Amino acid sequence: MSIKTSSWHGSIWQVLNSCGATVLLAAMTSSMAFGADPSDQLETIIITAQKRVENLQSVPISADVVSGQAIAEQNQTSLETLSETLSGVHIQSNGANSDMYIRGIGSGGYQSVDESVVMFVDDIYHGRSRTTAASFLDIDHVEVLKGPQSTYFGNSAIAGAVNILTNKPTDELSASARMLYGMYGQYAFEGAVGGPFTDTLAIRAAFMADGGTGWIKNVNFGQDGPDTHDATGRVTLRFRPVDNFEAMLKVEDGNNTSVNTGYGGAPFQMVNCPPPAGFPTTAFGGACATALATKAPLGVNNNETAGIAGEGATLNYLDSVLTANYQRWGQTFTSVTGFYKYQYSDNTVAAPVSLPAFTSQFPENYRQFSEELRVASPTDQTVEYLFGAYYQTDRLWIGFENNYTFLSPFLLGLLGAPSLAPFTPIADNSSFTQKEDDYSVFGSVTWNITSALKLTGGIRGSVVDKNYVKDLMFGTGTQNIGGFVSMPVADQLVADNLGLGIAGNTAGSRTDRAWQPSAKLQYEFEPQVMGYLSYAKGFKPGGFNSTDTSAVASNANFGPEHVNAYEAGVKSEFFDRRLLVNLDVFRSDYTDLQVSDLVFDTFGFSTLEVKNAASSRAQGVELQEQALLTKNFRLSANVTYDETKYLDYPNAAGPAYNPAVPVQNLSGRPTEFSPLWSGNVAGAYSIMMPANYRLTAELSAYFSSSYYLHETDEPEFFQGGYVRLDGRLSLETPDRHWAIDLIGKNLTDRVIIASIGSPVSAVKEEPANVAIQVRYHY
Repeated sequence: MSIKTSSWHGSIWQVLNSCGATVLLAAMTSSMAFGADPSDQLETIIITAQKRVENLQSVPISADVVSGQAIAEQNQTSLETLSETLSGVHIQSNGANSDMYIRGIGSGGYQSVDESVVMFVDDIYHGRSRTTAASFLDIDHVEVLKGPQSTYFGNSAIAGAVNILTNKPTDELSASARMLYGMYGQYAFEGAVGGPFTDTLAIRAAFMADGGTGWIKNVNFGQDGPDTHDATGRVTLRFRPVDNFEAMLKVEDGNNTSVNTGYGGAPFQMVNCPPPAGFPTTAFGGACATALATKAPLGVNNNETAGIAGEGATLNYLDSVLTANYQRWGQTFTSVTGFYKYQYSDNTVAAPVSLPAFTSQFPENYRQFSEELRVASPTDQTVEYLFGAYYQTDRLWIGFENNYTFLSPFLLGLLGAPSLAPFTPIADNSSFTQKEDDYSVFGSVTWNITSALKLTGGIRGSVVDKNYVKDLMFGTGTQNIGGFVSMPVADQLVADNLGLGIAGNTAGSRTDRAWQPSAKLQYEFEPQVMGYLSYAKGFKPGGFNSTDTSAVASNANFGPEHVNAYEAGVKSEFFDRRLLVNLDVFRSDYTDLQVSDLVFDTFGFSTLEVKNAASSRAQGVELQEQALLTKNFRLSANVTYDETKYLDYPNAAGPAYNPAVPVQNLSGRPTEFSPLWSGNVAGAYSIMMPANYRLTAELSAYFSSSYYLHETDEPEFFQGGYVRLDGRLSLETPDRHWAIDLIGKNLTDRVIIASIGSPVSAVKEEPANVAIQVRYHY
């Protein structure tokens, strides 16, 4: 793939040294406190990772926390763009699914699996990866919690959790707004206003519209991509009729659209052409031949691609939650009721070429209802506790429609199926419906043994019921993308011999049960120095492979995945809270790993197989730092050393480019998206201007060593090490209500591969770009 876009050559350490970070080695996050008023101390960071409002420095957990102010200042539009700035985290749209990885552990690119990295928004589970592209709107802060989070965040948080909290109504009037315009047609408008409406009711409303025309030109019709246009609105009501009761209702509606940009709405480019010897000349290999014959753009070191009209993706979603808190007998009783749904559509060509040889349509619908009840004791007593129960029911529908135009010439020749000629181009259509019910109880008890020593035990018990129905049929594709018309039953039987699957209906059900204990011991050596040890057992339920086309129900079934995780760490603050240094070491052992294998046939088609076939280990060190060197000068860094690899994986799928080798042994090999080193170093300096204006300059370096982009660890799917530079200049008015920002990203124009869509297509991060932004806050 020629994805080796940059070399390592010790560049990380050069950046560390140049930023003066040889002593200050790591950070809470590169931007957590930047942008705040000059102060003599670092700000206190508040999180809710244990279902309570707590100081991050007192919670025995490894976490990155990014404030809503930093998100706005840097124009981080979604979780995908934010993850580009975090160490040990990779979240990126990848067509049929999003890649979501923390510490080199994720769920791969298949749609019907439960994600190993789960996302919560205002206490509501967002386990489907589609919503990683949803726009950030009026965010209070984002918590990225690393390692299994089963006790408080549920079954599937086996690699970590992303906890997003939005701004809520307050008793005082507040308002904010920002407008942005930049290169590649970038634009954004975000506004929010809130405050008391009556003595008992407060309201906050927020709206955002953002997007851009894109940076990669489609040479077939001259349009740039990704051409994105997003709009999101939210209303939050807070009702407090008496002092000990409060109810909060939030309703949010959003739309994200990306057109003429290929698989999953991402701007894919043609790579690995011509393919290595032995790769079939049909399907993806044939796409390379077409690209070469039509002189389509090749490689990622340019900003051009090819494709056909009609490609793109659309996400529409509705998110609502009703949270009630009642205080009685010294306890806090909480109810969280959520309803969430989305509709997703994806039109794509298998490779960015001008001829629609192989096109696909992936619609997906999802709806979820959940209820959580919990009771929490007061804090600052000898024994503290929190207990709860959780129920979730959801329904997932996934559609697939593939048009195999490239097969038409073969029907009368190689395939010997002349009866199918009238139905060309051959197409298949499948639907997968899954119903799930999740029942859980959970709790934690903390014993404050002394004023300095604390022991916490937690547990979660879960029962997960799933059942599915899948249909597959063959027919004709009447459009370049989509337009399916079924063929007669007799011809369906002939089409079964094409190797595309077996027409018919399958169904199945399963129930998974697990207890997931956890324990944490922490000791306060000094008032500002805390050490901890932790253990957690995690579980991810089994499920069904929605892409299986064998018509054998047992082939679609895969079992649960388990993890035993250990962590030790120190959290500390020095020099009257002017220096923060946190260190942790971790090891997580995964068994019965749910892995997806792409198995290629003689036509170069890939079948996605999901199975429990591997064990892996994630282990490493994370070092975080923030330093207030002067009242106006801050340095921070975040460095992760991560050795994540398969311990035992002898029956992995063979190399994608060598179908003659169906199986390979990946034991001892690294997992995908697991760089040995990753992190960031940042500095921000503020100076006072005449008339009390303030100018802030911020420079951030994000770095990574090399890693693989595909589970087969092939050199064609390899990203070399890189350093990416972002910067910001901000000018604030004396009253701090207004600010103007000049935002630069990827200033040295590094080519960084974000994901791969097929053996011959890849998408890169946005090239060098600059935007100007005006912000207002009251």
